[in-house]
Amino acid sequence: MNLLQLNQLPAELQSAASFKVLAAGKLLFAQHERAEAVFILESGHIQLLNYTEDGQQINHYGVRTGESFAEVALFNECYVCTAIATVPSKVWLLPKQPFLIALRQHPDLTERFMEGLARRLHESKLLLELRSIRSARRRILHYLQLNVQLDGITVDFDRPLKAIADDLGLTPEALSRGLKGLHKEGKIDRRKRKVTLRKEFSELDFNHGTFNASPLNCKIT
Repeated sequence: MNLLQLNQLPAELQSAASFKVLAAGKLLFAQHERAEAVFILESGHIQLLNYTEDGQQINHYGVRTGESFAEVALFNECYVCTAIATVPSKVWLLPKQPFLIALRQHPDLTERFMEGLARRLHESKLLLELRSIRSARRRILHYLQLNVQLDGITVDFDRPLKAIADDLGLTPEALSRGLKGLHKEGKIDRRKRKVTLRKEFSELDFNHGTFNASPLNCKIT
């Protein structure tokens, strides 16, 4: 959900904003670089990640269209993670000082900004709970159940499958195998980037161990 639409920002913040177009694989910023801006993703997909000392990549969060990110830049001298475009992407840059001033002067902007952070925190909690499910197939099914549209049975994959697999803590191959397995079991139908859950499998099942995600009607949408 786009809570910080550029044309709804205060005029002084709009005038300070700039945009950047990134090719797939292009670095937006790196961990420990000087933090100078908060960003809004207009199109594409941005992966936030860190690297371990031995070079292993640890994915944290996949930014969706319309979301702001790198908000910690407002209160930190350096970026705390690395941001890379996984597909061709366009991002808006909001310089930190004009943004901080706007937050202090415009309570409505502050409220929308806080709401976006609350949604992000809730979604991060759901992802952690999803990743606690040992069975990859059950993990995928519950991801689908949490992301159904208003009809209660349809899920559109609006991001690269690799990004969804990263969110679930799976490889793209494991995600593909899991989707095929669910289809074979008669729990879903899949056509390209759209999945339809069979009605009897469209509601969350809490009887499988440690998973305690909020019911669908409690999810922030």
